[in-house]
Amino acid sequence: MELLITGILTAIGTLLLVVEVVLIPGLGLTGLLGAGAMLGAVIYAFTCISSLAGWSTLLIIILIIAALIMWAAYGKTLDKMALKKNINSTSANKEAQSIKVGDEGRTVTRLALIGEARFGERIIEVTSSDGFIDEKADVVVERISANIIYVKLK
Repeated sequence: MELLITGILTAIGTLLLVVEVVLIPGLGLTGLLGAGAMLGAVIYAFTCISSLAGWSTLLIIILIIAALIMWAAYGKTLDKMALKKNINSTSANKEAQSIKVGDEGRTVTRLALIGEARFGERIIEVTSSDGFIDEKADVVVERISANIIYVKLK
């Protein structure tokens, strides 16, 4: 009867860990309950059967956990949860993309490293290369990197 209880606790723990990995990813209640059931099986085997049964149960549970880790790592289980979408969009709008290096403009706000500048009729967010620039100062586009427009005093 004691071996049956130990086996049932081990099976319940294994089932709960599989549910945790496959259905409910993350360290949640099912994972904690599964680990608790397996720990309970080891403690029960040590206290109610014998130390040989306890060590055997511990070895079996370690092998089961190793097999679950290998299954999750090398199987397609984690691939189903992985994000595979590539982001091809940009945060810059069409007005900002029309700005080129060398374009001249005038700051609308104070550039405390980041602010707004007017280029023709367009008001674009820009970043200062020279540090702080007061509003209504003439600026020129120095460079554009990763959709960030860097300006300096003219």
